Amino acid sequence: MFALKRFVVALLTLGIWVHPTLERTLEPSPECNSFVESRSSHLLYTGNSSVGNVPILEYNVTELTSFDSEFELRTLDPEGVIFFGDIGGQQNYFLLAVIQGNLSIQTSRGDGQVLVTSGPKISDGEWKKIAVMKHEGAVAVRVGSETAVTVQQSAESQRAEIGNGMLRIFIGGLLPDSGVTLGLNPPLDGCMRSWDWVRQDSSILERTLQDSKVQRCWEHIAPGSYFTGVGSVGFSSLALLGNSSAELDGADWTLSVELALRTVSARGFLFILVDTQNDYILSLKLNHPSQELMLHLRGTLFWSRSYPQTLCSGESQFLQLQVRPGQLVIGMGVTKATMRLTDGDYELLKRVLSQPGSRVYLGGGPAGLSSFHGCLQAKIQGVNVDLDLAEVKHGDVRPHSCPAALDIRDGK
Repeated sequence: MFALKRFVVALLTLGIWVHPTLERTLEPSPECNSFVESRSSHLLYTGNSSVGNVPILEYNVTELTSFDSEFELRTLDPEGVIFFGDIGGQQNYFLLAVIQGNLSIQTSRGDGQVLVTSGPKISDGEWKKIAVMKHEGAVAVRVGSETAVTVQQSAESQRAEIGNGMLRIFIGGLLPDSGVTLGLNPPLDGCMRSWDWVRQDSSILERTLQDSKVQRCWEHIAPGSYFTGVGSVGFSSLALLGNSSAELDGADWTLSVELALRTVSARGFLFILVDTQNDYILSLKLNHPSQELMLHLRGTLFWSRSYPQTLCSGESQFLQLQVRPGQLVIGMGVTKATMRLTDGDYELLKRVLSQPGSRVYLGGGPAGLSSFHGCLQAKIQGVNVDLDLAEVKHGDVRPHSCPAALDIRDGK
């Protein structure tokens, strides 16, 4: 009888920031838009390497009659690991990943590494049936009925398959001590179902899904970034500004921030600019006690307005913030307010934004306090913000998907 040897949940710490004390002491978020999250016990989330959970399946090669596997995958994430497999150690490995929205294979070879990117775009949020098949010294990956990527196996790989080593399959990531250089951001915000791993027993995955809600996916998803009301994401301000950072010395430089959101709770920071001392220079917050949207500059209330009646009705909200010489403009829906900005404050904002070490936070503060709960999409300088580029990101934030019930596009 072919038996699964063991299942490991590996603890990863790469690229993730979690404050355990805050996890325990944060007050509950006051919900204003209840929705059914509908996380399914048969859908495995592939992005949990960012919070330290990587499912690993291990099989003795001598007990295998097939190396073929298949599963269905759904993702909106343009980059990440689908699975990583090795035999007899990581010097002989096979990686299936998503790069720039395309399916990608990376394998080890005697003469180095080879990276093959081909096939259709798969990061469209639709379920794709993927099969990985070994045939006559090659590995082919099929998407639906079409062969998308094929790569020749190395002699080392073929010898390992007839040896007595262990086959390990890492779903959605690698171990923290891996010496493999992937050249991509490992966590894939995606979902997997209907799997069949090398024609062997993998029922431990089903049992894990029954026991752990965090391992599950939503039945239906929508574009956006989902914040749970705990934690935030932080970016280098210079990285977010991109090419416009070169224009900071100009007299007419403008900062543009656009936010689209659907709330679950009527509280939390949406946007914060902090300096190298973690002082809040500019912030936009949903303030629950006063039921106001508040804009603070240098720690002082600069502007506020009452929550729109639609905030807790499930409708999408659209905010625009512009900093330009002499003016700070904020818009919410069709309402717009223009405030005078002193030359000193304008220069301060430019100076902080241009300092290495300054950060922009979305969805909460640097310490994870007063965090947003809902679906959020952000543009800075007209460019969509990719949460995978964050320097710090709380592991509960899903960077590329929201529950379909919070679809920003449906709430216009």
